[in-house]
Amino acid sequence: MIQRFFHPVGQGAFYSERHIQHDINIVYDCGTTNKKNISGLVRQSFGEKDVIHILFISHFDFDHVSLIDILKKARKIERVVIPLLHDEGKWVLSNVYKALGEPRLANLVNNPNDFFGEETQIISVLPLAENEVREREPLNVSERREPIQIPSGTPLTLQKGYNWVFVPYNYDYQSRNKEFLENIEKNGIDIKRLKTDPDYILSPNVKNTIKKIYKSLSGGINQNSMFLYSGPFRRDSHVHYRRRVSCWRREYCCYDYCYFHRHLLCNHFFDPDRVACLYTGDGDLNKVNVRTEYNQYWDFIGTIQIPHHGSLPSFDENVLEGEQFLCPISVGKNNSYGHPSQQVISRILSHGSCPILVTEDIDSTFVEVIE
Repeated sequence: MIQRFFHPVGQGAFYSERHIQHDINIVYDCGTTNKKNISGLVRQSFGEKDVIHILFISHFDFDHVSLIDILKKARKIERVVIPLLHDEGKWVLSNVYKALGEPRLANLVNNPNDFFGEETQIISVLPLAENEVREREPLNVSERREPIQIPSGTPLTLQKGYNWVFVPYNYDYQSRNKEFLENIEKNGIDIKRLKTDPDYILSPNVKNTIKKIYKSLSGGINQNSMFLYSGPFRRDSHVHYRRRVSCWRREYCCYDYCYFHRHLLCNHFFDPDRVACLYTGDGDLNKVNVRTEYNQYWDFIGTIQIPHHGSLPSFDENVLEGEQFLCPISVGKNNSYGHPSQQVISRILSHGSCPILVTEDIDSTFVEVIE
């Protein structure tokens, strides 16, 4: 049995899977902008003896990593998979966190080995190169402990003979970093001094300017975002997975829409054989053709996390063509960004798929069970 959880952290992301028979726990992102004390939610999401076998970090924006320190203190993390950042990307992000008064997160970006400690293996995912081979055999990461770099699209497994893989894909958005640096210069900040003088960023005017620019940019400044496929590697005649949907309440959508509710609560409406999930973080579906990048796995995917809290610029409805998908959206109830876009909700429904809002309310928790 596999249990897949979309945890109620509001404007952020915190997803986990428990592969019970194989004793495997994985987490994809762990962060929020929610100011309520939800550290207990992170700790209570796992048993006292549980180990996090892999933590996947989609990118390093605050709302996706702010709870990792709590997770790390609560449970042992054996390995972390991150998108490989360019040196300038590391520099920009770490300076932002210094300006925000988050030195621990600055250290996470600059030196993940130091942040997690020597007992945690760091696996960096390279951006996919042009004409690079997509199809690869699974890499058993339980057999090695040293830090490694892997190509995008490498299927990761934790046990021999287990036909379930985790396939990260690192996309490099060069424009976001450039936009941030241009805005800094326009506001009179000396880029050269920012790079060479560690005390310069601590001056009140510089700190406040960087905070303001960071919060104004759509999608943050992180130039990398890592998608993740979690599902079967190939069809297995010996093992056949089936999924069912569990929900706490009837009002799962932002609309009181009978058609939607009937289909959400009726498990046979959605193909029970499509047991895989595509996690998207804050990725842009207009720039990444996930159907192409995950072509060999597409027939297994039945759940697609809608990126960037349901933001319209990051959404492409073509991803929903031909099937009915469950589409969880992590979003704060009173966020200032207008997330999720009503157009995104409408387009999901028009394709016969199911938007599921996961907010900071505990009864918005969304669970899939795969047997």
